[in-house]
Amino acid sequence: MRAAIFLMIFIFSLFAHDSPYSLEKFQNILNKTKLQAPKSSYDPLYSAKYGEFKYFQNRYFYLQDNRYMVFEMCGKKYRSELREKNDWYVTTSTPKILFAKVYLFPLNQTREFTFLQIHADSNRYGKNGAIINKPLLRITWWKERHNLYDHLWAVIRLSPNRYEKKYVKIDLGKRPKDFFSVKIEVARSRMKIFINNRLKIDKDVSYWNDFLNYFKAGVYLQDKGCSKVLFDELYIQ
Repeated sequence: MRAAIFLMIFIFSLFAHDSPYSLEKFQNILNKTKLQAPKSSYDPLYSAKYGEFKYFQNRYFYLQDNRYMVFEMCGKKYRSELREKNDWYVTTSTPKILFAKVYLFPLNQTREFTFLQIHADSNRYGKNGAIINKPLLRITWWKERHNLYDHLWAVIRLSPNRYEKKYVKIDLGKRPKDFFSVKIEVARSRMKIFINNRLKIDKDVSYWNDFLNYFKAGVYLQDKGCSKVLFDELYIQ
């Protein structure tokens, strides 16, 4: 009897929320992405393939209060993230834009988690046979870095060489205690990052010209603990 009760509770937890796709405002991004959870490889219980979001939700990805798209995860190197389908070069003349209105809950995360990324496509060769399995950009929350507590950071890779670990980490300010907006814009080998409509970064990324890239959004944990992210808006163009 007890085992049956636990099974019923588990099943209810999987289906207790509505699908984010039920809201029109999220259909733009869900029509262009897949969900990777709890790892990057496909998991039939928790991952969603491209075009399969219509009724999809689970414990790591769900709709809250009939308004917010939620990503939630626990455990170092685990994630619940949307991965954009169509690749692009930073040389694009038509701006590639990711816009988010987001609320971060670090919960008991002990150090750092990522909620937005530009990642090189390690499964497709770019210009001149270029390929690398690294993100050009991670926008992260850090519990503490350089005596700054509870701040947002942009972690930008500076080298196209897969063997060189060269990064710059730029403070984006204290984590807002409410929803805030982030816009990432890439065009003609320049990357711009806006927080609450204020330009924070305007950087030449021409060293990344040879790689195909895609946006990611959700939760990716760099350390043990749990984190939760709510999106009131999230779209790519």
